Amino acid sequence: MLFALPFIFVFAGLAITLKILIGYNPEVSLKYRLTIAGIVVFSWFAPMIARFLRRLHIFSTEANQMISQTCYVLFVTVFFLLCFLMIRDIFWIFGYKIARKLKKATPSFDPMNPATLKKANIVTAAAALLLSGYAVYEGVKFPDIKETAIYTQKLNSAFKIVALTDMHITPATPISRINKIVETVNGLKPDIIVLVGDIVDSKIYRLNEETEALAKFKAKYGVYVTLGNHEFYHGSLRWERKFKEMGFFPLANSGVLLGATNVSLNGLPDPNLLRLNDITMAGIRNNLRQAPSSSYRIFLSHSPRFIKRLNKDLIDLQISGHTHGGQIFPFHFLVKRFNDFVAGLYDVNGMKLYVSRGVSGWGPPMRLFAPSEIAVIDLIPEKKN
Repeated sequence: MLFALPFIFVFAGLAITLKILIGYNPEVSLKYRLTIAGIVVFSWFAPMIARFLRRLHIFSTEANQMISQTCYVLFVTVFFLLCFLMIRDIFWIFGYKIARKLKKATPSFDPMNPATLKKANIVTAAAALLLSGYAVYEGVKFPDIKETAIYTQKLNSAFKIVALTDMHITPATPISRINKIVETVNGLKPDIIVLVGDIVDSKIYRLNEETEALAKFKAKYGVYVTLGNHEFYHGSLRWERKFKEMGFFPLANSGVLLGATNVSLNGLPDPNLLRLNDITMAGIRNNLRQAPSSSYRIFLSHSPRFIKRLNKDLIDLQISGHTHGGQIFPFHFLVKRFNDFVAGLYDVNGMKLYVSRGVSGWGPPMRLFAPSEIAVIDLIPEKKN
């Protein structure tokens, strides 16, 4: 049943879009109908077409990536169009009914007036294209620096964390963009850099130049990594070894006390892909107890909802990603349904949780009301009462 849901959604969306655009207007030409129908059908099935082309192995990896991103943009655009059409018609139909009752309705305001309907469809399609263009701009622009301050009585001096999640680096990611991210992060002079999953989204042998650029990250106490679900898709153990070769410190239910800072750090590969029974959870909690309770205890987990399995006796702060902040509105609500948290700083049963929107995105190179970010978390000493 779950497998069929995407197809049901696509066919329903396709039928509604075609019905509104050409089904209610018998005066449009056959050429117009066929052109609109062709564009709409291709756009609704674009992700499936892209997947089919990838399986044929006709194009290079980079070309397949560009084709996939273009197809995803078309799909999101036609989804925006469907939403605009439905919202427009709801207000238009009810508005016309009210106008008729008030005896102020005119033929040109009639939703079934062919001339008016054609103009309305053109305006609605233009609005969908404009919104899609804005979403692409938000998706590809350089991420914002998002600063968050957390006050604690456990530290005597400030401690700066730069958290990067969901970079989703592929062979199509421009090296110039990676270099700029590295240069920007190093310029922030962090005490530690944490890479909290989905940093890469391809096989190791396809990302030689990209990993060379990433290896230039520098922080006072080092660069620490936890794996996300996409590292698992492309060989988690291989990527863990690769990160070590790059000079990073992978955390896999392991921890470290960062010098004389009184900050301890622990992490876990994406819990969504681990078999977390009572025995493994007992091992995770026991490992977390190894950190001094007087230290400020930071935990890295790609999945934010894992914090619900912990308590304030084990950690002070969890840093997560995975959600992309919803990436494209209105999918924020769906993301919250499956992850419990979307983006930003939360208080969870006496613990702090920071969920980053991520540096990049997955699927369409688009964002809407979920700007990408490089998260800077400043731990600020707070005087004891």
